[in-house]
Amino acid sequence: MGENVVNETNLTDLTENKRSRTIELVLGIVGGIFGLFGGVFALLFIPELGFSAILASVVGIIGAIYVTRNPKRGGLILIISSVWLLISISFFGVLGFILLLIAGLVAIFRK
Repeated sequence: MGENVVNETNLTDLTENKRSRTIELVLGIVGGIFGLFGGVFALLFIPELGFSAILASVVGIIGAIYVTRNPKRGGLILIISSVWLLISISFFGVLGFILLLIAGLVAIFRK
């Protein structure tokens, strides 16, 4: 009888832990998608930088998914990919940069 209470508590803790990273996950994926759009648009003008932006966006999406397993490392990946995106295509990647950066900072500083 006591074991059931412990198991239900652990299950509740795991569910709450996964819910607590939903903001970072959603912001990271949406930021990565906006970065992909900016990268595809930049491919028309400067193909090398557009390709770099697409890679940065894919890394950002991977970092957003990784946040659910390890928030600190996932947040660091999100911040690095956001800066990489901004350097690659500057104006075309501003929205993706902002969303990825917010997701990364929230993942690192949220407990």
